[in-house]
Amino acid sequence: MGQAKRRKEAGDRVSHCRTCTYCCVLPQIEAPCVHIADGGCSIHGRPERPSACSAYACAYLTARLANAPERNRIPHPLDCGAYFHRDPVEKVIFVFVDPARPFLWKASALLVDFLRLQVGAGFVLFITDRGRQMVIRDPGTFSEVLARDFVALADREGRPLDVPSFRETGATPPA
Repeated sequence: MGQAKRRKEAGDRVSHCRTCTYCCVLPQIEAPCVHIADGGCSIHGRPERPSACSAYACAYLTARLANAPERNRIPHPLDCGAYFHRDPVEKVIFVFVDPARPFLWKASALLVDFLRLQVGAGFVLFITDRGRQMVIRDPGTFSEVLARDFVALADREGRPLDVPSFRETGATPPA
């Protein structure tokens, strides 16, 4: 029996989010959330949780809550360094990369395979990475983004940030 199942049977509050707070801080939230405590959201699932928070669920959480067939093909955000969600109307997937671990998502075979499949099915990826935003419409461009650090290239060229409130984290590409 898994840890989450044991905790649930013991009457503990169990969240698929674990200690993930990416949706609370990515993209940059102007004021730090006062409810992030003890490695996660201290009011997750409670009535006092803000409506904006209650209304949002990343693709991982959505797949888990709906017991969707693809639930095992979407990695937990903490495991892949990014979270994403699908637009409910358009064929767009919004991906938010953890600036403290910006290269982890590219190394996550589970996430890359899932996103590659979605791009092949006609979805557009809108990626926010370290203050830069990229729009990916085809598998070739997706492969290029995986192979290169376009954020570092834009920084070297002195281009202004797409997300001006972004703060540098000092992340460097893996050797």
